[in-house]
Amino acid sequence: MKIAHQSVNAPQVTANNTNTQPASGAPEEMRDALNKVAKQQVQNVSEADQQVLNSANLHDMEISSDTVYEPERFVKVSQTLYFGELPSLFRDMQSHYQNFMAELSQSAPDLAKEHWGFSIDEHGQFVVSGSISDKQKTYLSDKLNSNEDMLKLAQQVPGVLMKGLAYDRGADGKANAWGKYDVNNENLKDILDFRAVLDDSYSARGDIAQFKNNFDVLKFVESVAGQLRSNAEAKFSY
Repeated sequence: MKIAHQSVNAPQVTANNTNTQPASGAPEEMRDALNKVAKQQVQNVSEADQQVLNSANLHDMEISSDTVYEPERFVKVSQTLYFGELPSLFRDMQSHYQNFMAELSQSAPDLAKEHWGFSIDEHGQFVVSGSISDKQKTYLSDKLNSNEDMLKLAQQVPGVLMKGLAYDRGADGKANAWGKYDVNNENLKDILDFRAVLDDSYSARGDIAQFKNNFDVLKFVESVAGQLRSNAEAKFSY
């Protein structure tokens, strides 16, 4: 995965000091920080599995932001948005979603193949979007909202996402990464398609920690970043 300004817009990381200019080693420091945070999320990884984690191209990140993060703030953002709370919610949703789609493929196979998506609205309910009929949207939303386990996980997404965006903006309320996007309880349903995120982050592998629950966290980051870029207003950018 190569994370560039058109995707994650990853900020630089520097040591705590009074110098506000990026240090010459900032890209290397950021890559080290990202790897450290990512590895902290993986428990009991074997030597062979660690090789897979190390081959995830985190080392090939393209640094394009001029923002300088203090390490503590960077870790808070990463552990909330990129490798921690937010992807963990989607990881836990993955199995429920796959079961839902398997059942839908049996009960309504044509509908399962249609182009539609779903998200969570300001009332904490799943809502369906896409080029399908209103009757089909109602049918799908009823089935999705009856999946209580997946709904409870999805209801936590807005709070975690907006907390991470606030961390990213920092004291001045501005950001060059995900925090620059205007996402709130009311517009989230028009910005983030949960189905697309879950489809994009699905992995047939589930045998090692990086792909636990058939979920690839690196693909997750790419998917969310792409949707933010396409669907959200960069209201808080520098």
